[in-house]
Amino acid sequence: MNRGTALLATVLRAGRGRLLPTLLLAAAALLLQHIEQTPLQTLQASQFDRYQRLAPRPRDAEPVIVVAIDSQSLATHGQWPWPRDLIARLLERIQGGQPLAVGLDFVFAERDQQAPALIAERLPPAAGALLRQLPDPDATLAARLAVAPTTLAVVGLARQLPGARLPVHPLPALQLPLTVDRALPQFSSALASRPELQAAAAGEGFINATPGAPGEHGERSILRRVPTLAMIRDQPYLSLPLEMVRQALGAGAVVAEPGSAGMQAIRIGDYRLPTQANGELLLHFGKASASYYLSAADVLAGKYPPATFADRFVIVGFNSIGLQDRVVSPLGDSLPGVDVHAQVIESLLAGTALRRPAWLPLLETGALLAGGLLLIAAVPALRPRYAVFSFSLLGLLMVGGGYAAFLAGRWLFDGASVTLLLGPVFMALLGNTLIAADARRRAAERHLQRSREEAARVAGELDAARRIQMGLLPDPGQRFAGESRFAVGALLEPALAVGGDYYDCFMLDRQRLCIAIGDVSGKGVPASLFMAISKTLGSTLLRRHGDLAAAVRDIEGELSRENPAFLFVTAFIGILDVDRGTLDYACAGHDAPLLRRAGRVARIDTAAVAGPPLCALGDYPYATARLQLQAGDLLCLFTDGVSEAGSGDALFGGERLATCLAALPEAAPDALCRAIRDKVREFEAGAAPADDLTLLLLRWDGA
Repeated sequence: MNRGTALLATVLRAGRGRLLPTLLLAAAALLLQHIEQTPLQTLQASQFDRYQRLAPRPRDAEPVIVVAIDSQSLATHGQWPWPRDLIARLLERIQGGQPLAVGLDFVFAERDQQAPALIAERLPPAAGALLRQLPDPDATLAARLAVAPTTLAVVGLARQLPGARLPVHPLPALQLPLTVDRALPQFSSALASRPELQAAAAGEGFINATPGAPGEHGERSILRRVPTLAMIRDQPYLSLPLEMVRQALGAGAVVAEPGSAGMQAIRIGDYRLPTQANGELLLHFGKASASYYLSAADVLAGKYPPATFADRFVIVGFNSIGLQDRVVSPLGDSLPGVDVHAQVIESLLAGTALRRPAWLPLLETGALLAGGLLLIAAVPALRPRYAVFSFSLLGLLMVGGGYAAFLAGRWLFDGASVTLLLGPVFMALLGNTLIAADARRRAAERHLQRSREEAARVAGELDAARRIQMGLLPDPGQRFAGESRFAVGALLEPALAVGGDYYDCFMLDRQRLCIAIGDVSGKGVPASLFMAISKTLGSTLLRRHGDLAAAVRDIEGELSRENPAFLFVTAFIGILDVDRGTLDYACAGHDAPLLRRAGRVARIDTAAVAGPPLCALGDYPYATARLQLQAGDLLCLFTDGVSEAGSGDALFGGERLATCLAALPEAAPDALCRAIRDKVREFEAGAAPADDLTLLLLRWDGA
């Protein structure tokens, strides 16, 4: 081994082979957090484009019509710009069909150069006087703009330029939090249409776009982001297509929903689109189609009836290569810029957009760190071929997870970059694994085998204990099959493999039903053993005694006789006369049951007879009380695994249980038990249960 190879081996094996991979993982995480400044940004953008090519947005409905100033129109009516009175005639044709809104995707920043007054200035005074009597084309266009909701285009400018003019139709009554205001695009000036046209139009929307960096698609730039809201001289304005929707809704309210770093969505009326923090929309493109394009020349010639434009959004814009208003979409289509406006309107009406909120890059970093730590922990213990398989599987999960997230909710998760950045980490680990040789691998396998055997042994013993414990509990459905006077349902779910809760239900004779529920202090194996003793003693002594209070005192005496761990039990025991509906009960430190009667739920008053938990004081004179049930009454016994179930900052509580019980429909007690259990688990929101959950429901149906 030469000096270079020895040095490489030393670096790879430093820190037991984990130092270099850990440093590479930290560098990868830092690189991923600043991916916009690295060549990986191109890879990320290309991956997101592949998502869209895999599942482009369907364009079944066509709410937008584009009246295109195309080559045919230019050949018929002359080069651009057209006279304003010609554009007014075009609008008149469109407005005859009563469209929802009309948008003009160009700016009338200067006077019509073919205006009679301008031509008159270049003619002798006598001829000029006649021309000045002709209608002003700008006034003709302004009159036409006022007929229907029309939106003019505005171009935001980063600095003041000659001929610049500010728009005059900002969004009314839009309250922006400071975080949103700072994140939005800011323009110090703008290029807007002439004042008389501004005054006649219903609104103004900007048409600035956000193309990707040059070189992402050959020498062209790909349009992926579209601004939705911007500030022009500290006044808020919507983009042209969104302002058209607002006008169609009757100038409906606009809400910029704030997020942690800026905006998270924009809402116009009942329509909502998720956005980036700076208000940009990650547009989900659909396949281009010529079906909704109409030539302006054909519209002017009257080839389309007015009904063509009824209840549609109409955008007048360019569709001519000579006018240079084209972009490249992530689908690879070369589109006129006006098509982007149409797709924004379609996306808003469908509520569909790509999603990459501020937390998603953090999730990618977390996935990178988790995957890297998993590799650092697992690869040194694996054979090389298994290590390669594991990394391939991890990469497949990362990349496949990105596709799955896109198909499921249009989330842009960059699994490809995560997998690529995990490559150096894996190579360093694999090199160390090869250098470490078979000795470390065999030792790790022996240790892993011992760990697995021990875990399997413990798991097997606990599983056997769980089966035995659950076997001690009765099945009310089988025990009382065919019973018409009452119905019992019960459910027990230990927090651990075994638990300390129990329930019991059995007939003392043909007329008397005994029900009991208990909760042993502590958890795990000790509590489960004491639970088995408590349940067995209770079942035996309750059958032996005719007096419930005496039976409870005997149970406590027997449990206290041999109790070196000083465990105690809370319990509620009741004996129901199933013919008369009288319930005699005793309470030993347990939560009072709930009674549902005629749709109302109340807690049984056990204060007069409640005593301490069994084995807590010793030789306590427990007493009993009686409750008269009515036909249809439902009694709910529960342990603190229900009332003390937590969601992190609150407990389920008795009041919530009472509300839940009152809201449940009439059903068999076992079904009600499962419904209450589901409500408790839903409240816990996936958190691990803190205690055993036990429910026993008794419904008395009458003699």
